Amino acid sequence: MSRQQIGLLGGTFDPPHIGHLVVADQVRDAAGLDEVWLVVANDPWQKSATRPITEASKRLAMVEAALDGADSLRACDVELEEPGPSYSYDTLATLQAGSPEVEWSLIVGHDAAVGLPTWHRADDLKTSAQFIVVNRPGAVETLPPGWNLETVSVPGLEISSTDLRHRIATGVSVKYLMPDSVIDLVASWGIYRRTE
Repeated sequence: MSRQQIGLLGGTFDPPHIGHLVVADQVRDAAGLDEVWLVVANDPWQKSATRPITEASKRLAMVEAALDGADSLRACDVELEEPGPSYSYDTLATLQAGSPEVEWSLIVGHDAAVGLPTWHRADDLKTSAQFIVVNRPGAVETLPPGWNLETVSVPGLEISSTDLRHRIATGVSVKYLMPDSVIDLVASWGIYRRTE
């Protein structure tokens, strides 16, 4: 019997949008994964030093709302169980220890893959994980040698959480850029609105 294959797509998801869903679904199909889990970062240390981050429980609730009814896509709260910064190595080690029968892969964008040697415990990650690298049109940077990398292509959608937060703050529509369920949560919580 073959091992279950699950891909981990980590992120801040502040807020989650259809670009995240398209990547998760397309990578699942292209890489032959059984499931893709969207792993919500507790403390996304690369971002939290530069801007306010919505509390993790709300970001998780938005991901769960976005994935409601989605086949083979799931929200994952493993990084919310530990305080402090979220590191891919720790997340992977926790999941591998809890479910050693699963073959886990980390899903990263091409830009992130270029920087893999700078990641926390990079040498350990290099030998313990398969990475599925999502190609973006026009990517020219060379991927690091010696890593277990599989490259897949997905439709390019120019949607970013940064732009969505700005749109919400300035009252511009985000319809069709985010699932309606997420739009409803954002509105009910009043997050991302300008307060001045």
